[in-house]
Amino acid sequence: MANKPAVFSDVAQLADWNADAQNLLSATLSATPAQRLAWLEEALRLAYASGALKPKRLIKKEEWEAMSLSPR
Repeated sequence: MANKPAVFSDVAQLADWNADAQNLLSATLSATPAQRLAWLEEALRLAYASGALKPKRLIKKEEWEAMSLSPR
């Protein structure tokens, strides 16, 4: 599998242990600032919802629901 070419973003790369990391880096760098911000907002919502992050202050249920209903 070390010599099998993988195609990502119209660029052929060798499929080896570093190919996945290179593909992730390429995808990350090709994202627009709006896409990066949307990803960050979604990651924070997930982190708060799962309990991985705790809010600095208690928020009301209405505030929390408003955060998940806000347009992206």
